[in-house]
Formats: sequence, structure tokens, C-alpha cells
Amino acid sequence: MPVTRVRDLVEPVEEERGSATKLAAAGKKRTRTGCLNCRKKRRKCDETKPRCQGCQNRRETCEWGVRLSFRPENAQSMDIEHPSMRQAAEVNGKTQNFQIIDITPEVIRDYFEEITPPPEEGSEPLDSMPKPSSTAQVNSNVQSPIPAVEPLDHGPSPHLNQEPIASPVIDTALFATDDFTFLSPKLSDSVLEDGIFLPGSHFQELHTQLRSRIFDTARSAFPSRFGTPEIFLEPASELPLEDDEESRRLAHLSPEQEYRLWDNYINEVASWVDKFDSERHWELVLPLLAKSHPHLKYAILALSARQIERKEKKLDFSCSLALYQHAIHLLSPLLHLRTTEILASCMVLCVLEMLSCSPKAWRRHLDGCAALIQALNISGTCGGLEQALFWGFARMDICGALISSETTLIPMHNWIGAADVITDVSLLIGQGRSDIYANLVIYLCGRVVELFCSSGKWEQKNGPCKGFPSSSFAVDYTSEWQRLFELVESWYNNRPEAMKALITIPSSTGQNSSGKPFPTIFFGNPAAVSGNQMYHTAALLMLKYKPAHVQFARKPHSMLWHARHICAISISNAHHGCWTNSTQPLWIAGQHMSHPCEHKAILEIYERIERETGWATKWRADDLRDFWGDLEE
Repeated sequence: MPVTRVRDLVEPVEEERGSATKLAAAGKKRTRTGCLNCRKKRRKCDETKPRCQGCQNRRETCEWGVRLSFRPENAQSMDIEHPSMRQAAEVNGKTQNFQIIDITPEVIRDYFEEITPPPEEGSEPLDSMPKPSSTAQVNSNVQSPIPAVEPLDHGPSPHLNQEPIASPVIDTALFATDDFTFLSPKLSDSVLEDGIFLPGSHFQELHTQLRSRIFDTARSAFPSRFGTPEIFLEPASELPLEDDEESRRLAHLSPEQEYRLWDNYINEVASWVDKFDSERHWELVLPLLAKSHPHLKYAILALSARQIERKEKKLDFSCSLALYQHAIHLLSPLLHLRTTEILASCMVLCVLEMLSCSPKAWRRHLDGCAALIQALNISGTCGGLEQALFWGFARMDICGALISSETTLIPMHNWIGAADVITDVSLLIGQGRSDIYANLVIYLCGRVVELFCSSGKWEQKNGPCKGFPSSSFAVDYTSEWQRLFELVESWYNNRPEAMKALITIPSSTGQNSSGKPFPTIFFGNPAAVSGNQMYHTAALLMLKYKPAHVQFARKPHSMLWHARHICAISISNAHHGCWTNSTQPLWIAGQHMSHPCEHKAILEIYERIERETGWATKWRADDLRDFWGDLEE
């Protein structure tokens, strides 16, 4: 019987250790993965890329990657009220608060390091991106500048415990954007500022919680219209209604302060969204609904307070923060009701966030409302308050899409709901109102943006537009462009008298410093002001991306003509609501201006808009300065 010596067993081990030592000395790192083919065959892989030696010898395809599937329904978390989440350690007789931190990205990065591409030079690492908070974050150390009202933790709604099912009207791509910040393509991706919604701020924490609950509501298994409300509505006594005195005490608001905020909302802010609405729902209907819906009341007061703070450049925003927090406190437990009043409150808070956040992050503040609108099956022809809310959101959606060069958050085929563009246009024109005609040009702008994104004319940060194969658009782009351009020009040629200018004065000749570089074009109503400006914006963009060899029966106006009209409309008409929608059109038009007096006039109107409304414009003025280069004095 052969004798096995200890040395025969030890030497191979020592040899293996020596090999590992040599690898370490050579600076090589042992990895835990091989190619997919070797792992499937359970063979050792030398991990040579792009093709390992084993696959070469076997003449097989060498594939790399990680075949993992993450299913949202398998995600598990522990409720904040669970006993283990409420435990605290006692150190020196004092209770210590802890924060649970999600380190999943670091674990994935460390485990699959060899397949993770290095970050581009000058870009921020993934770890520095702001991430929304979740219920796993306990006892946050964020301090509010005011005594905080207990926010948002009303326990899960019984309706939300149902097994969720996908709604056919919701763009599910919205739910995959939680970790993205949508930035302007003209600005550095490393700039992650978000106005007062900075990571770690109380505003950001409240917005994140509300946004998360809105998405939960949009995912709800309940249909968007109910035949028997008794199954769904809770008894009125169970709703968190409060008397005025108690609500005022919690939100630190005196009767005099409330009066000033209501006055500012009625006479200033409401007109921003009502500019296309002849029935003035934001001015006349929402305040009446606010009497019986405290969440809407405090959302309106929060918006008004924030606008005053922006206009007066106040560094203390404790008033708007308290009202914003209290509105969310009242709104969150009622989101599952999915009523029109709930949507109205979400919309009002959305306007507040658009006013207060960085315009580069607008889409992150809009996507929750977009999901809720689609979940409720609200479109541009549903009528009443819901239709007014839809078009108010649609204008913000278009502004965000133009800034980020991306498609609208609500897909264009859900705006009207017809089978094609021509039918959509016919349905809108058939309503026979001038304000609806103004909404039509917003719809056409959305179709223009969709065409550019789907055909690859605009490089989107989140990949190609879903639902529109780029190959088909590459073939049909010319025909699609021609059809859409005809619709845009038809809008201008057939507009009703209410949409035409009351007076036009040519610009001063010579463009000298004492003259006016742009003509005076004055309109009699805000729908005509903003509607015509959006027409010129759409036409200018279409001419910029005109397919080669397109022949016109009649020569259209030039891009410079459209650009000059965009600037003239903002300078000639001082309606504040129209100014809030002009920031991006002025940026697009300003790139076509070359004379110093034109530059000066554009920068002056930008400054006036921010000074009189509080709406942020300086960021686009700075962009134009950079685009123009050195300005002549």
C-alpha cells in the first residue's frame, strides 16, 4: 500500500499560495466571475477579454455580463413602525438615533468591478447623485427652520395593500426615473443644484415623500373611474378636516398673512396657469374648492407665499416651507381617493416646485403629476376642471421637454386620444373656442418635440423615445416633417381674430443704441400672446431640422423672422403668465441674434421677468452670454 507523505499534501498548497502571492505582487486582482459560457459549463475561465482562452479553444462565443433579473414585486422593506425599526441603543444613558443607508450600489460595484465602466472624465460619480428618501430612512437629522408639523406618516392606506396591477394608460417608463436628474443639454451634467430642493433639505425630503406616494397611487389596482363610490369613499368624519384656527396655528399663519397670500394668488399667480383658460378655473374654481378641501387651501397658500419670497428675494422661506409641509401632511393620506381636488392640489404644488427648483430638474418635479393624470384617464378634451388642469400641466410639460431636449412625460398619443394627429387636431378645432385654439399650438409643439426625439435629431439623455422605432422614422422623417409643418403653418394662417395682433409697429431702422431692435407686436389676450410665441418657436425648430430637398409651394418665413417675433412678443406684452412660458423660446431665438443691441434687449427682458415675477431666468441669460461670447459695450 503506497504511503502518502505529508510533504506531498503540503507542497501543492504552498505552490498555490506562492502563485497567489505572485499575482498580488504583480498588482493583479483576483475576480469572482468568469465569462457566461465558462460559468454555464462550470469550467475555469482565465477571464481574458474580450474572448477568454477557453472559448477560443472550443471555438465558442464568449459572452460577458451578469444575468440577473430584479423584479419590483420581490422587493421587501420593513415598515417604519416595526419594533426593530424603533429600537435605539443606549450609550451613556442617552438615546442614539441611527440612519439605515442603502449601500446596494456599492455592493454591486465591488462584486462586479471588472464589468463596470469607469466614469467619464469631469462627470460626477454615481454615489454623488441625489437619491430619494424611503421609509428605510429613520430619524433623519434634517433640521427645519420652523417647529415642524409631524409629516406624512399616517400609516398605509388599506387600498394600497391590494396587489397592484399595471394600468394600460400609464407610461411605465416614468417609474424607472427615480434615480435620474434631468439636466439641460446646454449645461454641465456635474451641476446637481436643484434650487431649494437641495439634497438633505426639508423641501427635498417632503417632495420625495409626496412624489413616491403619487407613484404608488398611480400604480393602484383600482380603476380610474368608479361606478359605486360607496365602495371607495371613506366617511367624511374620518377625513382629516381641521377648522381654520387649528390649521392656522399648525402652519404659523395669522389672518392678516392669509389675506395677503390669497390676494397675491388671485391677482398674480392664478393668471399664470389661466392664461389659456377663458373660464379661469385657477382663479374662480380652485379657491371655492379650497373652502372644503384644506389640502388644496394650504397648497394654494404655499404657492403664493413662495412666489412672494422669490419676488422679494427673501432668504427666509420658513413661511412657504410650513405651508408646503402642512399641505402635504393633509394631502398624503387622501391620495388614494384620486379625486379631481386631489389632482388640483398636486398640480398647485407642482407649480410651486417649478417656481422654486432648478429648471434643469423640472422633469423630476413633473413626472409624479404626469403619472397621476394618466392614471385618471384625463386628456385634453375631457371638459371642465380636469381639462383645465390637463392643459396647465401640458404647457409645463412642453417647457420641460424643450429644456431637456426630451419627449413629453405624457406621451402625445394620450393627449387627445384619437388614432392619429389629423383626428386629434380636428377634435380640438371642433370645440370652436379661441383658448382651445391656443392649446392646439401646444399640442403641435409636443408633436414637433416627439418627431425630433424619435428620429434622432435630438440626442436624449435617457435613450431613444420608447414606442417609436428609429428605423421607421429614419425612412419616414421627410413625410412626417412635411405633414407636421403644414399643420403648424395652417395654425398660423387660419387662426381666429382673437389670436391676431391688435397693433404692429416695425422696429427702428439702423438698430442703433437709441432705437428698438425688435418690432412691437401687441396682443389683446394672454392666450394670443403665448400661443403665437409657441407657434414661432415650433416653426423655427422645424426649419432648423428641415430635411434636405424639401420643396415648398410657397416660400416660408426664415428662421431669423421667427426668432425676431419671439423676442418682440415677450418685450411688447407684459402679461406675467406669458413671461413664465417664454424663458426657453427666448433662449432658442437668442441664438440667432448677432447685434449687440439685440443681445442687450433680450438680457433686459430676462432680468425684468425675474424681477417682476420671481420666475428664474438668470440661468438662461447666462447661457446666452456664454453662447454669444464677448459682448460689445
